[in-house]
Amino acid sequence: MLYDLAIDEELKQMDEEDALKAWRAHEIHVSLKDIMRPIVTIDIDCSTNEAIDILLTHKIGAAPVVENGYLRGIFSERDVLYKILNKRVGDLDVVGVKEFMIADPQTAGPEDFLNTAILYMARGHYRHVPIVDTENRPIGMVSIRDAISYLVEEFPKEVLTLPPRPVRDAFKAREGA
Repeated sequence: MLYDLAIDEELKQMDEEDALKAWRAHEIHVSLKDIMRPIVTIDIDCSTNEAIDILLTHKIGAAPVVENGYLRGIFSERDVLYKILNKRVGDLDVVGVKEFMIADPQTAGPEDFLNTAILYMARGHYRHVPIVDTENRPIGMVSIRDAISYLVEEFPKEVLTLPPRPVRDAFKAREGA
């Protein structure tokens, strides 16, 4: 098949040994403290509208919800889309963010590695992991965007030389009308 031939040719062009050496040597063991972003938090007593304004103002997709500085949940743009948009939820200036946040989210520590955060995101189907200290106080945030940016920066040859997905998928298309 044309598709199989294209894949075989693509694999021949790749220098697999060099790629494996690069991944093996580094194994994405960068500490989260080295890539985490500064934290923007939402107080648990905030209204939902205030929480949405915080996300918009800081141009972030999620923020930890805190009570007296301790992590109690996370509020994200997905919460807005899935739990609020086009639903009758009441006055968002009155309804508290705690009604829509995800309580007790998965967290990581600053000494944990990026591959741990990626694993959490993949298994949990979410895009942000709060980084907390030993007392469960948020000190940073790592997003899937941070992970991808790091991988592209550290492994440009391995990431940027992949052919675009539409080119590979084009060989699967049926011929004819």
